[in-house]
Amino acid sequence: MKKIIGIFIFILLTTTILPITAIAGDEENPEISDEMGDAFGNIDINSVWFSEKSEEPDFLFVHLKINNPRQNKLQQTFAVFWENNGIQYACGYFIGLHMIGLELWTAGEYIKKASGGGPNYVEIDKGTYDTSTGIIKWKIPKEIIGNPDSGEVLTKTWSNAFQRYGLLGLIGFTRPIIDSLFNLVFKNSLWDYAPNNEDYGLDYIVQY
Repeated sequence: MKKIIGIFIFILLTTTILPITAIAGDEENPEISDEMGDAFGNIDINSVWFSEKSEEPDFLFVHLKINNPRQNKLQQTFAVFWENNGIQYACGYFIGLHMIGLELWTAGEYIKKASGGGPNYVEIDKGTYDTSTGIIKWKIPKEIIGNPDSGEVLTKTWSNAFQRYGLLGLIGFTRPIIDSLFNLVFKNSLWDYAPNNEDYGLDYIVQY
């Protein structure tokens, strides 16, 4: 009898394939986490996570959470980067003068040295920035980020945020000397990178 039970267990172990489930990130389990206080609160990145919806399988949602957002959003830029199949993609949110609607939401293939991120880095429909929670959310058509299929992996995830000042800041330019001065006087930075070491965040496995 023991021999029969042993054979039965052996058959089960050798013929049953256990499903491997990839758990997608969320606010409690983000792909990217960052320490608090390494930049001014309105650009201090808390975390970043990717998500999808079964009812909207053609979109990738990217969420970036700021520690201490301000109601008066002025001259700030937030971005998230990742790679898929060896190509870098990104999404960005540029704020000039929020009170008059000078905002820009972008996403697509990102080429660092190309003007404006390159020809395939384009404007997308407006996302959301909830200043009560500090969560910025992009809704990105997958067709502009390489049409990743279910099971493909987004790798080398990271994020940055920065604050600009002055007339040049209104059109997107930063001034490193100002950041150096703020660091010297206030012991804090107008830039934040997440994660803040030289590594990347976790990978994200495409669900749909």
